[in-house]
Amino acid sequence: MNQSLTLLWVLVISLATACQPTDDSPLGRYRSAVTDGLNAELSEKETVLGINLGITDTAYFDWCTQLNRQQLITMGRGGTEADHLMETDLDRPAKLSFHPIFTQQNPRIVQALQTEFMYQDWSPWNKAAYADKLLPDVADYLSRTLATEFIELDHPQHGRTYAAVDGSRLVALWKVDHTSVRAMIADLSSLKGDPLGLVQ
Repeated sequence: MNQSLTLLWVLVISLATACQPTDDSPLGRYRSAVTDGLNAELSEKETVLGINLGITDTAYFDWCTQLNRQQLITMGRGGTEADHLMETDLDRPAKLSFHPIFTQQNPRIVQALQTEFMYQDWSPWNKAAYADKLLPDVADYLSRTLATEFIELDHPQHGRTYAAVDGSRLVALWKVDHTSVRAMIADLSSLKGDPLGLVQ
């Protein structure tokens, strides 16, 4: 009798679990992908300009030296960023600035690349070059170059945010202000949690 009762409870719990609704909202899909990504291996490593997540700091700086020799990047703000001019990649000429975020281990590993995009002809009176137009333009560019599909979210701090998770690679972008768009490309498996703070 006890065995029958135990089997009945297992069946009831299994059915209750199976009947839990799946959250197919954009936020629900994002949370599910991030939860999986935190436990996944880094398979999709590409960021921008041939820079990969998971490389050592030496490999990163060697690659940037090569990009500089090819005149593809120049020194950016404060000597910690690099700038790349995008003449034809977006709807209008733009500047891409980026810097790596390294792990604390030795050797340090690139766990994220933080980037910022801005149209070259931005000015307070040129509304066509504002970040409202730039945000979907950058999303389209990164979707094509990184072969990913974005989910559009309403972030409590950033507002309209695009995010994509492929394995453990997270790509997220949002407006900084009227002038620019920030995109973070990160290896979730090297982080302790969701960098956007949407997964508890």
